[in-house]
Amino acid sequence: MMKALHLFFSFLRWYIEGFRNPTLNGYAKMLTIWSLSGLTALSTNIIIPTQWGIITLTLGGGATVICVTLLIVSLLMVCYSEYQDRKAADDSQLVKVRHMGLIDHSIGDVQKYLPRELKHIKPQPFDIEFANSHKTTDIAELGKQLAQINRLPQTIKDSGRSLNNGKKYIVYSCVAPVPMVAAAGHLISNMQNVHIADWDREAKKWHFNDQLDDGENLNFEALDIKDDSAIAVSIAISLSLPLRLHKIKEEFSGSALYHIKSESQGYDKICSKTKQERLAKSILEFINNEIIPNYSNLNQLDFFVAAQASFIFQLGTVLNQGHLPKIVFHHFNPANELKTHPWGVAINSGTHEVVA
Repeated sequence: MMKALHLFFSFLRWYIEGFRNPTLNGYAKMLTIWSLSGLTALSTNIIIPTQWGIITLTLGGGATVICVTLLIVSLLMVCYSEYQDRKAADDSQLVKVRHMGLIDHSIGDVQKYLPRELKHIKPQPFDIEFANSHKTTDIAELGKQLAQINRLPQTIKDSGRSLNNGKKYIVYSCVAPVPMVAAAGHLISNMQNVHIADWDREAKKWHFNDQLDDGENLNFEALDIKDDSAIAVSIAISLSLPLRLHKIKEEFSGSALYHIKSESQGYDKICSKTKQERLAKSILEFINNEIIPNYSNLNQLDFFVAAQASFIFQLGTVLNQGHLPKIVFHHFNPANELKTHPWGVAINSGTHEVVA
C-alpha cells in the first residue's frame, strides 16, 4: 500500500513539475503520466455479480494501442532530454559554495540534493569554513570570514570568463551567522541562476525552495516611532523564531524600531523562492514608502533577522539599492554578557566590513 501511495505522489509531483517548468523533460513526464493512467483504466476488468451469474466487462481495444504509443514516445522524450542535459552540462559552469559558520554537526555535502538540471555539471567547490563563528567577538577573525565571502564574485568571474551568464550556475549552501549570509546575498545579487539550499535540522538533509507561493503576507508594526531628528531605524524581522525586542530597544535606544513578522512562525516555513522574493521585495517597499519619507536625517538601517538562511540571502539581494542608507545586519548572541548584539556586517558602506 505504501509503495502504491509513493508511486502515486511521485506521478503527481511529475505532473505539477510539468506545468511549473514547461521543458521537454516536463512535457515528457506529463505524457508518461497520461499514457500510464490511460493504460491502467483501459486494462481494468470490471466484475459484476448478478443472480444469473458473474458478468465481466473488459475495457480496452484500440485505445490501448494509442496509450502504448504515447508511453513509448514519452520515454523517448525523457531519454532525449537527458541527453540534452548532459550535452549542455559540458559547456556550463557550476560553482558550489559551502559556507559553514556555526556549530559543526557533520552536515553533509549538498551535491546529491542538487536540482535535476545541475546534476550533470561538474562542480567547482568554494568552501568558507569558520566553525563556531557565532560565538566569537574577535573582529579580526570575523573579518577573515567576510574576506572569503568578498572573494566570491571575482572567483566566479575568473573561473568562467569564456561563458555567458546564462551558462553560469551558483549553488549556495550555508549554516552561518545572519550577517555573513546577508553579505553573501548582497554580493552576488546581480548574478543569474543562483540556487540557495537550506539545511533541514530534523531530516538532516539539504533542500531547495521549490514549493508554491501560498500567498502569505507579512505584518508590519511600529514599536517605537521617533521624531524627524532620528538618524537610525531598527528593523526586527521574526519569521522562524521570536526576537528579543526589548534587547534591541535597550541596545539601540536612539533608533526607531519596527517589527516585521510572518503569520506563522517556524523553521523552514518559507520554502518557496517566489514567496521569498515577494516578501523581501515587500520589506524593501516598506523601507522606501514608510521609513525613508518619515526620517529625512536617516543614515543607517539596522537589521535583526530570525529566518531561514535562504530568506536572509534573498533579503541581502534586494537591499542592493544605491539610494539606501548604510545597512548593518546584526548578530545575536544571548551568551554575550556585555551586549546581545556584539557585532554586525555593514553591507553597503562602500566596502563590506565587520562592525562592533
